Amino acid sequence: MAGHSEWSNIKHRKEKQDKKKAKKFGKLTKEIIKEARKNPDPKDNPTLASAIERAKDADMPKENIERALKKAKGELEGQNFETLTFEGYGPEGVAVLVKAETDNRNRTSTYLKNTFQEYGGELGDEGCVRWIFQRRGLIRIDSNSLNGTDEDTLQLEAIEAGAEDIEEEGDRIKISFDPDDLKPAVESLENLVPELEAELVMVPKNYAEPEKKADKVQELIEELKDNRDVAAVFHNCKPLLKD
Repeated sequence: MAGHSEWSNIKHRKEKQDKKKAKKFGKLTKEIIKEARKNPDPKDNPTLASAIERAKDADMPKENIERALKKAKGELEGQNFETLTFEGYGPEGVAVLVKAETDNRNRTSTYLKNTFQEYGGELGDEGCVRWIFQRRGLIRIDSNSLNGTDEDTLQLEAIEAGAEDIEEEGDRIKISFDPDDLKPAVESLENLVPELEAELVMVPKNYAEPEKKADKVQELIEELKDNRDVAAVFHNCKPLLKD
């Protein structure tokens, strides 16, 4: 019995380690894909080069890295990736939107259904929570990367480019735009701050504040973000909307 118990413990530890490694590989894969879509040449894209180096340091197999690069460039034969949006509710009615990029719709939908249920939520029908969100353009800037540009100048340039809201949170500056204004705004602000992040996001119009299960909501969000098919997760849980 003792031997059986020890084997069970070893098996449990191995499963836990494998799951942890899979999550880490998933995050690194998404970083590589994200950066490779901007510029697939590591020599001209230092952020991509850094992501690849971190993947190697984490002992990610070479074929996984090459697969991620091919996926970013659309070179995977026999695979057709599609972008899908799933909607559902987390614990205590928190609204969750999941953007997925997948080559297997059934695999992704099954994973999402099971994951929502596991964390006390439910995957819903199309349109069930979309009305809670509005599409916005978002630029994020690290104030440490301003390279001599003062923040007043940055704000004036952002307003001139159509900024609707400017927030400062510690060392981060978040600037919101109408989605149609995002691309020209990036072109304008890149002259001042070459290292900025820009993306289209779904911003909640109203918020949920779980009284008892905020930790469970956070676990659900983190689990979803770690999945290889999930490109982005949006939610309206106010205590977690700090980043």
